[in-house]
Amino acid sequence: MKNIDPNTITVKRALCPFCSYGCEFGVVFNDFGIKGVEYIKDGNSNGRLCPRGSAAAMYLDHPRRLAAPTTGGKSIAWNKMAKELSKAVGNPKKVAITFDRNITDEEYAAIIGWCKSIGIENTASTYFEPENSLRSFLDQSFAEDDLEKAKMIVVLGDLFNQAPMSSRGIIEWKMKDKKNQIVVIDSVRTHTAGFANLFLRTNVGTEPLLLLALAGTNTEGIDVAKATGIDTSIIKGLSGAMQKNEKGIVFVSLPFGRTYDPGLFAEGLRRIRDVSGAKIVPFVEFAGYHGSQGFASILDMAKKKKIKHLINFGELFPFYYPQLAADLKDINVYATATLKHGLYAMLPVPLNLEKQGTVTTTFGKRKLPGGIESPSGSRTIEEILSMLSGDFGKGKTPAAADHKLDVSGRARRVAEMSSSKKKTLKLVGEKLAYSFLGFLEGETLKINPVDAEEFGIRAQDTVTVKSKHGVVDLPAKITEDVSPGVLAVPAETPGVRGLFDYELDSELDAVNFIPTEVKICRKE
Repeated sequence: MKNIDPNTITVKRALCPFCSYGCEFGVVFNDFGIKGVEYIKDGNSNGRLCPRGSAAAMYLDHPRRLAAPTTGGKSIAWNKMAKELSKAVGNPKKVAITFDRNITDEEYAAIIGWCKSIGIENTASTYFEPENSLRSFLDQSFAEDDLEKAKMIVVLGDLFNQAPMSSRGIIEWKMKDKKNQIVVIDSVRTHTAGFANLFLRTNVGTEPLLLLALAGTNTEGIDVAKATGIDTSIIKGLSGAMQKNEKGIVFVSLPFGRTYDPGLFAEGLRRIRDVSGAKIVPFVEFAGYHGSQGFASILDMAKKKKIKHLINFGELFPFYYPQLAADLKDINVYATATLKHGLYAMLPVPLNLEKQGTVTTTFGKRKLPGGIESPSGSRTIEEILSMLSGDFGKGKTPAAADHKLDVSGRARRVAEMSSSKKKTLKLVGEKLAYSFLGFLEGETLKINPVDAEEFGIRAQDTVTVKSKHGVVDLPAKITEDVSPGVLAVPAETPGVRGLFDYELDSELDAVNFIPTEVKICRKE
């Protein structure tokens, strides 16, 4: 028997998987298990970690970690689950394979190779975060030295909460020269906006229209100033300044439920890059992968009963998108998971923190060091695939589809969605570093003082928020960070995410989660 020594310490290096900054840190173990994290000064964040990275030990050792396959809410043996899955994939034409966050490049290639080897043609991404539209910009990696050449930085979204470790370099760049300018564009006044020389608060969801205008795109028939809430003279002035500054940088983060059209948002960024030479630098939680088609097509097949089984590799789908449950009710869904969720069939897998492999960061490809053991009942994706068909190669990964967007039509639609004639409350999502997955702090509803007074809501009152998809109770935070008629909430748990409305984008074959009309009342 091993003698337990509480003073024995082992540190295993890890790459933080919670955003694309790719910070390095150590996970500390003693003879009782995981003790905490250690800051590593030779990593690219110089020993600093945001709240998400600092909570890595909590994620690894969470009481809800899934350690055995489940079906119908009950645990079953792996051999029984493998037998059930083997039967399901026996008719590959009736199967869809999907994937989202928490898989490596090598696992993705293995999934594609396995699908080819057994004849499964229907593959798609289930990474529905709006930031997935920014993936193409990650092909050109960013180096902090690029800041030295810039005289203007434009930031879309709340960069300092999406990727907190980015803040130091940007703030130091601003303080270095009084001529250095930061412009922040967002519909919510955020932590990042507090450092801006110019903050442009857009009307909810209209950022794509502003980006097109900054790129000089003629949006005939659309009053961009009226739709976005940004004066024409300011738009023209900023557009001219960006085009004169060839070494400019546009940093981008795009929270869940923040814009009406992520595809048009990305198109606006491409046009800005083309006319100004600015470098587009996205900070995301994860760089999604391509399938043979988009998930909108998979949903259509499910509704028409053309598929009977869906197997998802990742950790988000379907648990974090409960509003899709009605469309999935007639098919069997099997999903890999790291935490225990609902009644879908679940397959326990390691976290990226526990894997070896390659991931994409804002700074390029990085290697996960591995070396941290996952729960004993989990299986790697390669092991699960091998259970079902034995040997398989690594397939050629699908290229991104070349979509031709109806820019004018999409712009008109965004303008129409932003100009509701009746008084409504719109819910938008936000990303806060300390609200990661609800582990650190619960979600809080931001509400403008004008709306709070109208509904008789005081600070810390519990507010019932209702959309056509669900109902959630949230504590209120009264603040002018949001405009009247706008509510903001960190979309970190399935319950809150389940409030948001979605649209099927036929041009991009995608699922878009958008700002959502809700009703609220003070809970007595």
